[in-house]
Amino acid sequence: MKYRYCQVLLILFFQLCFSQNKISLFSEISYNSIPPVSLNEYKSVQERDKRFQNPNIALGIAISGGGSRAQFFSMGVLLGLEEIKEGNSQRNFLNEIDYFSTVSGGCYSAGYYLTILKNKLYQEHQSFNDFYFSKADAYKDYVNKSASILSILNNSKNEKGDKISMTQQLDLEVLQYDSTNPDNPDKCKTQMLLSDFFIPKGSSQIPYLPMMVANGTAYNNGERIAFMPHVIRGLNINSSLAPNKAFICLDENEVNDGYDFPLTYGITASSAFPGVLPKTKFGIKGQDKILCIIDGGASDNMGYKTLMELLHNDFKVDNKNKKALFIDCLGQGKKEPYITDEKIKLISLLETTSLYTVQTRYMTFERDIENAFERYKIPASNYQIIGFTTLRDYLLTLRKDESYEKIVAELKNTDDDYDNWLKFYDKFKYDLIEQFGELSFTRDKDGEIILATLTRDKFSELTAGNILILYEFASHVETKLKITPEEREMLLLSGRLTTFLKAKELKELLAEHK
Repeated sequence: MKYRYCQVLLILFFQLCFSQNKISLFSEISYNSIPPVSLNEYKSVQERDKRFQNPNIALGIAISGGGSRAQFFSMGVLLGLEEIKEGNSQRNFLNEIDYFSTVSGGCYSAGYYLTILKNKLYQEHQSFNDFYFSKADAYKDYVNKSASILSILNNSKNEKGDKISMTQQLDLEVLQYDSTNPDNPDKCKTQMLLSDFFIPKGSSQIPYLPMMVANGTAYNNGERIAFMPHVIRGLNINSSLAPNKAFICLDENEVNDGYDFPLTYGITASSAFPGVLPKTKFGIKGQDKILCIIDGGASDNMGYKTLMELLHNDFKVDNKNKKALFIDCLGQGKKEPYITDEKIKLISLLETTSLYTVQTRYMTFERDIENAFERYKIPASNYQIIGFTTLRDYLLTLRKDESYEKIVAELKNTDDDYDNWLKFYDKFKYDLIEQFGELSFTRDKDGEIILATLTRDKFSELTAGNILILYEFASHVETKLKITPEEREMLLLSGRLTTFLKAKELKELLAEHK
């Protein structure tokens, strides 16, 4: 098997070194620039139900990429945001959000939450938390798909896709729509479209959902593509080409109006990490060329650029009341942003170079945010960053005892294998149940305790040892699609805990400045 891989890699290497392409004349290529982010043709999200959101505040949230680690850490944050409330009002941070700007795995959590909200699967008297932990079997939110860097070695199979395309899987398992059987009683009756978030100004329809924008990257030139109706229309997209033609191709003389564009295509494109998931291809009206879109992380892994542009374009709200929360899900993911002295293997080289762009862009993120707020004349106090570093910073403030030092030593002397992480998980769960009692958790339908449901009032009693294991376990989850139940639980709990630790700062974002 290894010999065959080496043969394939040698063939690819020689093709790259010796292939000669004929010159393409740029003067003969018809090129449409990517339309910028704009809200000019849409109704304002501030027209939504004023019982649940303050129309004088524009609150946006950006969720970074990072595979299933990003999906479930950010889902934990969303669940925690529902527990951040403004005084005694019905408003909470989650339903106050006006704009979601998402990348890759971050699209999954936002897409799932908004699907549940659109279809009113939980009632006003029920919280999203209650729904999420009680309906996990009926409305699962993960794509059980293995993907690895080795898939780059079989690009032709990768391009054709599986029997069920990634777009269909996302629709079915995250966005709760069965495209093969729209009458499936266990799924929602309608597909999530961009028209669910973007309402034309001339429409009589009243906005119900916040706006969600999935961000992709143009494969040809690395430009950011924000999936919004006017952007789809401006690019003259009229069909989907690969990996599967699940999107109905229109007449070659027509252009998709953008409003009927399925959200699943934006999410699929945003999470198309090179070599792991196939790039998404779209046909362009009247041209033989195609538009290839890959992971949004290649142009902006935090989604902050689109979010800042959305806030800037919200002319209903004064700059002093434009607020933002950035969810940083990068973690460590077992991939270091540098090469060690050890001789690097070819597979590791491919993997490292694929991650290089994302890592280097991430390193300048905080300074980029400061510059963006200054450029758009929004007060620098109007944003917060939440992530794994929130746990680490909190950990530094806690008193360390002998048991903590023992855990540190044990972690340092343990091989980074998942079986060993499972042992830490089992002890962590046992310790929390012993410490807080079974009544501090919710049980699933089989009577098993759901670790991620630890009641919020117990968070302040977590020890330094508890936080250490939670932080190390969660931040070590790899950037991948397939996830284990234990990883999911630790990521959800981590996300909820980070919002608890930032509760004071988050409540300040909900305050309106007169």
